[in-house]
Amino acid sequence: MSNTEALQWAAEADDSLARNEILTDDEIIRTVTAEDDDNDDITPVNPIKISHSEAVAALIISLHWAEEQNFEAHEIMLIRRLRDRAFELKLERPRKINKYITDIFGH
Repeated sequence: MSNTEALQWAAEADDSLARNEILTDDEIIRTVTAEDDDNDDITPVNPIKISHSEAVAALIISLHWAEEQNFEAHEIMLIRRLRDRAFELKLERPRKINKYITDIFGH
């Protein structure tokens, strides 16, 4: 980059900064908080229901990928914990259904 190009770039950057409003920390927090409040009422049009089995399968693949990429141990452990929790949920569902049937029919 030549000297002239660098000076031109710096002048354009200064112009850009001059056009932007300078906010205090409190103003930034209020602005961001107000934007977050605007998004509270947004709901997905067609929420996707993912089964426990699908979650387990996806997390197993994610775990293999993370290990291949040499992720740090704590990151791999997090994926393992998520996989194990999804597996537990998968196992709990039939028990809940069986308990519900037993409660209804008393067997």
